[in-house]
Amino acid sequence: MIFAEVHGSRTFVGCLDYGSEVVASLLALCKDKGIDCGYISGYGYVEDPKIRQFSRSEKKYLPARKQDGLFVTSSLQGSISTGDKDKPTIQLFCQATASGRGRTKTVAGQLMAGSVLQLEFVIHTVDNVELRRMKDKETGLDVWLQLLPAGVGSDYAAPGPRSRQQLFRGPQPSRAEVEDDDYDDSDINIRGGDWLDHPRLGMCYVMTYDGEDRIKVRLQSGRIAELLVSMFRLSLGGVKEGGKVYKVEMRKRK
Repeated sequence: MIFAEVHGSRTFVGCLDYGSEVVASLLALCKDKGIDCGYISGYGYVEDPKIRQFSRSEKKYLPARKQDGLFVTSSLQGSISTGDKDKPTIQLFCQATASGRGRTKTVAGQLMAGSVLQLEFVIHTVDNVELRRMKDKETGLDVWLQLLPAGVGSDYAAPGPRSRQQLFRGPQPSRAEVEDDDYDDSDINIRGGDWLDHPRLGMCYVMTYDGEDRIKVRLQSGRIAELLVSMFRLSLGGVKEGGKVYKVEMRKRK
């Protein structure tokens, strides 16, 4: 499970242009308005929708199939998140029924493309976190596998080939993974009320530390993040508001 408390949201409402492509138009809007994470709902009429299904037995997505004709889309739901190479991605799921005399076909699945006859939508943004969508090796599905503070971007790496139960659910440095044979952490005794002077995140207030690797911190923006202590070196750097300050040095690859 990954989750975060939401702080800060914007709401956009509108309709797409006649003849425009559904997914491409919504992606363009997200890029223009700086929407990196959020939820989409909508309804309307879509022509020649391409619907993708997933095969659980094969652990892969099946080729999208074009459904000829006009379909009334009574339910369109989806999300905005970040995919490969920090590019925004949208997943839309729909339930649609063929529109016209004598047409009764109903389709449901992931909407990959379609031409707009009429489509109205609402977007609710989530502005304090960024969700990364990646392929889950256990199921083959493209799912949320990483949660980051908003704005961290490509300074943090995607999870490696581990199970979902083992995945670190928070900021994960990409240029900071080094094993120092001479690093001595015997004088490090982090407690709630201490501070981390982080080169990327700034001064972080330590909320809790599990005594092993996971440490929950509050960023200067007020956002809450979880870090792995094993991903960096720590050294004492003074005192702040009654707590010790630990200077964070990101570990470099060997």
